[in-house]
Amino acid sequence: MENNPTTQPPAPEALAQPPIQPAPPAPPQPQPMPPMNMPPGPTANPQPAYGPAAPQPVPQPAPQPPHTNASVIVLQWLTYALWGWTVLAMSFLTAIVLTSFIAGTNTEDSATYAIAAILVLLPISMVCDHFYSKKEPAKKTGAASIVMVIHAVIFALFAVGSLIAAVFCVVTMLTSSSETKTTQIALYSALIIMVLYTAVLLRTLNPQKLPWIRRFFIIFMIVVVGIIAVLGIVGPTANARLTKNDRLITSNIGSLSQSIDSYAYKNHRLPDSLDNLDLSGDTKKLVSDKLVDYTANTKSPAADFSDSTYGNGTTITTINPKINSSTIYYYQLCVNYKKSNKDGNDNNYDRYNNSNDGYTDNLYVYTHDSGKVCYKVKTSINYNY
Repeated sequence: MENNPTTQPPAPEALAQPPIQPAPPAPPQPQPMPPMNMPPGPTANPQPAYGPAAPQPVPQPAPQPPHTNASVIVLQWLTYALWGWTVLAMSFLTAIVLTSFIAGTNTEDSATYAIAAILVLLPISMVCDHFYSKKEPAKKTGAASIVMVIHAVIFALFAVGSLIAAVFCVVTMLTSSSETKTTQIALYSALIIMVLYTAVLLRTLNPQKLPWIRRFFIIFMIVVVGIIAVLGIVGPTANARLTKNDRLITSNIGSLSQSIDSYAYKNHRLPDSLDNLDLSGDTKKLVSDKLVDYTANTKSPAADFSDSTYGNGTTITTINPKINSSTIYYYQLCVNYKKSNKDGNDNNYDRYNNSNDGYTDNLYVYTHDSGKVCYKVKTSINYNY
């Protein structure tokens, strides 16, 4: 048997190693079970089954509150303050009108000023309100909220005070037995003033849930102001035009009487005409407008004799009117009043204008009837010199 030179016997180490066995397969991993009765949640970044990925939303910044500049704050303050002044003038005019119609008292001077104030304040308030409403923030913050709170508190206090006054008047009317005209005027005025301040309070707050408040407030103010202003014009103001000469007479006839007395003292007689007097101002207007008729010496001048008692008990009656005596002059002033003026003190006329001889030296003209009224006046001139 021949040896094959290419065939080598196996090495002893190879003969000693066991054969290589294949690795066993890995056991299957358990799959997680979805929670019972719970729908699978959405994935953080859902991807469409086909096509490009959906664009992600860009985060938007939080809305910032509108910035309120100084000019808007000033306009806001003016709007609230002017409405407050308008309501205050309305309060005065309301009381004046009610006093004129219920009590019949002459209030024309005060009514004229109140009407003038309203005619100026109401248009300005409406203009400021119009421009402010265009920039008024829905929710006021910062300085705007402070201005609103200050005025709202003031208007609320006035409304509550008016309500207290109205309740007080009601209690007074139920418990008092005295004359109630003044209480009625106070009651009606307090109720109207309370409504006005409540309305301006709501305009100041301007609630977001009631967007119609501002429009309603403007219409309300125009209607109420118009009614009360018209009543003030046809009432106290018309009465003022009717009785302007009456007021001129009552204010100046006393000065005219004093001028007559001064003339008699200087000239020892009464003036023949009022044109002989040195007059000025409204007293001169009273004469120049022929609002008074003057009659001199309606009764013959009389010497007011006086008795002098000396230390020895002797009594001497002075008979010379120019020595230790005085002379009395009598005259008459007649005027025409358009309207009577009765203030409950009618007895003042009798007390001051009537005496034993029918003449007075203390002229009282503030209570009078309508029509022609004549005052009989006497002046006593002392000649001690």
